[in-house]
Amino acid sequence: MKVEHEENEVVDSQFFDAFVHHSLNSFSPYDDAMTTENWALHHSLLSPYLNNGLLHPSEVIAAAIERFEKGDIPIAGAEGFIRQIIGWREYINGMYWHLGEEFKERNGLGAKRKLLPLFNDSSKTEMNCLRSVVGDIEERAWTHHIPRLMVLSNLALISGINPQKFLQWMREKFIDASDWVMVPNVIGMGVHADGGEMMTKPYAAGGAYISRMSNYCKGCTYDPKKRVGVDACPFTTLYWNFLIENRERFSKNHRMLQQLSGINRLTDSEELQIRAKEVLQGLELGEI
Repeated sequence: MKVEHEENEVVDSQFFDAFVHHSLNSFSPYDDAMTTENWALHHSLLSPYLNNGLLHPSEVIAAAIERFEKGDIPIAGAEGFIRQIIGWREYINGMYWHLGEEFKERNGLGAKRKLLPLFNDSSKTEMNCLRSVVGDIEERAWTHHIPRLMVLSNLALISGINPQKFLQWMREKFIDASDWVMVPNVIGMGVHADGGEMMTKPYAAGGAYISRMSNYCKGCTYDPKKRVGVDACPFTTLYWNFLIENRERFSKNHRMLQQLSGINRLTDSEELQIRAKEVLQGLELGEI
């Protein structure tokens, strides 16, 4: 594919060509989906080139617009993809420079836990979601944005992993890990270490979210519907434990009120907190 735009730059990308022909139609409806059946799904795989300066965002935007104007792709696919580029990416880039050098040292939740063994060895967990996601990273140094946020960062958040340790791991493992990309996405969005300066709520979720958005839970040792017991999903247990431990901290955050109100309906909060300690110990030993 060769596309010239007003600045006479040329896009020559095998990945983008394949993306436009085979995946862009389904990108918008399925860009948040996760599956063990296809590691790339409907993603463009252009982030290493964009994040490291080998492609300019205007090049891929011009190519996407041209395909749309030719009628090759529907408006939903074009809009969803372009919004990711000029919306989220440019917001992250701007926030990185706006927030300053010290932003990467934020630890607003006081998280102190060391990096868990599973992050460096996918065999150190019985959880299908993490074994699959970390396995993809071991093989390709890449996974798309939802496993990064709702599996990896979510676990780091609700298990209390030190944000600087987690940021360092992300920088080391991902092929597209430019500083301007990773610092805001991890410190601000992923683990809410900035106290809400960048995002208004922590992106914490239990096993129900992962079950709804993926096929990871099928055949897993752990049940996403259970909070307590040896077969309870660690995400579900740690999610509720996270809410209990931070109830007062988030009590004035209107976006957290619905989640926090769920604590009042728990009849097993004491048992849940005991199980959470067992889960954290098991994760630290690489046995869960």
